[in-house]
Amino acid sequence: MKPSLLKITFFFGVLILISYMALIIMGDNGFHDLNAMKQEVIDLKAQNDVLQQKNIELYRKIKRLKEDPEFIENVARQELKMITSDEIVFKFTDKEDDVVKTQNPTAKEQKGNNQ
Repeated sequence: MKPSLLKITFFFGVLILISYMALIIMGDNGFHDLNAMKQEVIDLKAQNDVLQQKNIELYRKIKRLKEDPEFIENVARQELKMITSDEIVFKFTDKEDDVVKTQNPTAKEQKGNNQ
């Protein structure tokens, strides 16, 4: 083989190898996609951990709702605003708001517009 033909063959061989390397790194299912998928797996594992913790908390709450009458009463008081028959509920209003409303019903609106 002539030296010039050998150089041309070598040049095209190197060019083909470089092209394949570029496809491996930049192409579909290449290095960038691999890194993106690794990051996605990490994110999904983190979400899975959060959901597992939430499931554990919900399981414990369900178990207490089935077995613990004091917990049921506490939930009813907080979430449903329930009281027992011997309790009295007092509702208080903010005195400053009452004074402003009785003196000038639009004073609060004017006060808000000035700011």
